[in-house]
Amino acid sequence: MAYLQLDVNRRRYERRPFPNYRQPVEIGHLSQDEDRTVYLDRREARSYKPPRDHDRLGWDLNEGFSQFKWRDEDKAHGEGISPILSWILSNKKVFDAFQKPGGLPGSLHTDFVMFRGMMTRILCAPYETPRSDPWKLRVCRFQNTIYVCDDAEFQCQIRRDPTPDQKRMTYWGYSFEGFLTSHIDQDVSKATEPNNSAGFATVIRSRLEEHSILVVGEVDGEMEGASKAPQKYVELKTHRQPANHGQEESFRRFKLRRTWAQCYIPGISTVVFGFRDDQGVVHSLKTFKTSEIPPMCSHLWQPSVCMNFANEFLAWLVANVRETDPLKVVYEVSFIDPFNCMTLQQLPINEERQAFLSAEYVEAVRSWTSAAGSQES
Repeated sequence: MAYLQLDVNRRRYERRPFPNYRQPVEIGHLSQDEDRTVYLDRREARSYKPPRDHDRLGWDLNEGFSQFKWRDEDKAHGEGISPILSWILSNKKVFDAFQKPGGLPGSLHTDFVMFRGMMTRILCAPYETPRSDPWKLRVCRFQNTIYVCDDAEFQCQIRRDPTPDQKRMTYWGYSFEGFLTSHIDQDVSKATEPNNSAGFATVIRSRLEEHSILVVGEVDGEMEGASKAPQKYVELKTHRQPANHGQEESFRRFKLRRTWAQCYIPGISTVVFGFRDDQGVVHSLKTFKTSEIPPMCSHLWQPSVCMNFANEFLAWLVANVRETDPLKVVYEVSFIDPFNCMTLQQLPINEERQAFLSAEYVEAVRSWTSAAGSQES
């Protein structure tokens, strides 16, 4: 197939009403420890513990920097969506409940499967600029479900070694989470060194217009006493305290847009920002409700544009990702400078390009379908 293109010009979507997006429902969760081993439980979940005074903190985010255990980024990117696949294989009964008349017996009965980060990129695409980071996705269709994965090879190609200052600023984000959260499972807390390999994630299912979506997203913390997920989850962010109108506008144009997209898709209702100085000291906190962010930024970006483009993007994949053997064919979505369109092309699987659905996963899900078909006949 030749390259196909999808126009990303936001003006195409500005007059459209907000599309229907069903309230996300948590259908499961998973954890990964500091060795990146996947567990289908809540052992890495953390509780959010806000301070009494939000305005006089003086938290030095540099504390613990020299002892921090950094994850192997190549290894983490190389996982692809294998943590999601592990969860799916252990939760077949969850998907049986989604079957509708005429659906493929034994399948997931879900149109899309991906990590939250992929949906965040898609939502933000209409507002990206030449200064944005390029990205590529790998896509395949199997048993009526389209799987979307980060292109790990491309990410490795464009990744540059961070400068010492950039690495320290990255650490500040993890340090901030440490000031505000603690492990719910104290046995895990005692045995774990500070690191960015371990994490807890929610598995949610929702629907954007006609497209049912399973999304897995990492969770920073959860509010104590709140019983309903995913609304009880909290997103934690740090940002330099804006010093003038221009910096405030930049914060709203870029940081709040991406934060809103990250939270809206999985249904996270609360964001807590720690505002810091240039030395990495947090002086104040501010809490935002996810639903309150778009009105603050309406002169800079519109959530309806983000969601309408996402709906069109998913429909574009449904129409054009037609090959159904994920061990032989994969598709590539590219979004690169000048960021005015996305391209889609079909690529063969070979020694240089590996399938991102494992043969074991494909065989297991095919066996579900075969078993269900035998029972119906």
